[in-house]
Amino acid sequence: GKIENGKFSKISSKGDFGGNNFLDVKMIYDEINDKKYLEIYSDKTNPLLTEYSFFEGLTGGKLLFTSTINNDESYEAKLKIESFKVINAPGMVKLLSLADLGGLADLAEGEGISFDILEISMKKTKNMLSISEIIALGPSISVLMEGYQDDKVTSLRGSLVPAKTLNR
Repeated sequence: GKIENGKFSKISSKGDFGGNNFLDVKMIYDEINDKKYLEIYSDKTNPLLTEYSFFEGLTGGKLLFTSTINNDESYEAKLKIESFKVINAPGMVKLLSLADLGGLADLAEGEGISFDILEISMKKTKNMLSISEIIALGPSISVLMEGYQDDKVTSLRGSLVPAKTLNR
């Protein structure tokens, strides 16, 4: 890594969780555009998401986080998680997932509701986190949301589509 004026300007780090599971962290500074580009890839999601209650109950999956950090410390970011399950989902979500055979199989196995992908696109300024899109696609249920978070309020709205296979 490289630190300039008390801030990271370059990071290159690789880790091995064992069992052919890796962590790669890379940040570069673009002097021409005065921006930093951060990329984090992990074959395991739990070590990186345990501090965020939004992801409580998420197990498995592979994670890719990319971000463009501006000079004023605002940023645009995208989080992508593939092939994961959500355990301890709210009762209504479990009920809706039962409308599809894939959801029924997931709940019978007792390992949570399966999702193929989760993508979150966001922008952060000094006092506001804007979430332009949260999309989660699974064999039995899909979710599409947007919203924001500031010092006082977290607001999310969107759609939950059960029985994805039947709705096709």
